[in-house]
Amino acid sequence: MSTQDIRTQNIRPQNVRTKAATGASALVQLIESNIAEGVWSAGFKLPAERDLEKQFGVSRNTLRKSLKLLQDKGSIIRHVGRGSFVAPPPSGAGTSPGEPAASDSLVRRIHGASPAEIMEVRLVIEPAAVELAAVRANAEDFHRIRECLARSEAAPDIGDFEHWDGQLHVSIVTASKNSLLIDLYRTMNETRNQPEWLRLKRRSLTPERRGIYQDQHRRIVAALTDRDAQAARSELLGHLLMVRSNLLGPTGS
Repeated sequence: MSTQDIRTQNIRPQNVRTKAATGASALVQLIESNIAEGVWSAGFKLPAERDLEKQFGVSRNTLRKSLKLLQDKGSIIRHVGRGSFVAPPPSGAGTSPGEPAASDSLVRRIHGASPAEIMEVRLVIEPAAVELAAVRANAEDFHRIRECLARSEAAPDIGDFEHWDGQLHVSIVTASKNSLLIDLYRTMNETRNQPEWLRLKRRSLTPERRGIYQDQHRRIVAALTDRDAQAARSELLGHLLMVRSNLLGPTGS
């Protein structure tokens, strides 16, 4: 598994086995430290339970108690069949008393947006982002993009495919090197963790369509590798239009 997925070097489990008596509390503190220090940002998918068990050397029961505590505290969001994700910051976090939490308000508006609204915004910003990425991407960016492509193609089920599909698009936008665009897109991508989005994907993503999406992804990545901005834009736009049609119907609403 990749370091981006598991981030084992940042979990800091070295003392967990010596803290058996503290059980769930110790795990909660360790996971919260990753969140507080920004190692795991809002929307980040936590490693699978079996990987956390192995990494921390704890039982499934202890691990689930830890995750339940984190969920009750609002630190993570858990979706049945999808896994656990870092929750957005609480309303008003980082603001002075009486100061409007404008950034949090925007995050909540994005998280509350409909799939149709999200797709409309994606059609506006992603073609522009991929043009920038074709010019600005470095070797590390290309490595990450190819890794996400490979992980999406190897995904065993719709949930994993949806996660790595999202990470592929995030990695492309990240290669644009526009920090404002990257932050906006990462926040939008968190909507993929919502049950409504997954229901749409389960309903619309047939094996045939998945094969088409994978072929489109390969063409997008090939155009990026060739640094052909216009071809990358055209391929990505065509991909998004098909995704919107399959998700929402021909009218896209």
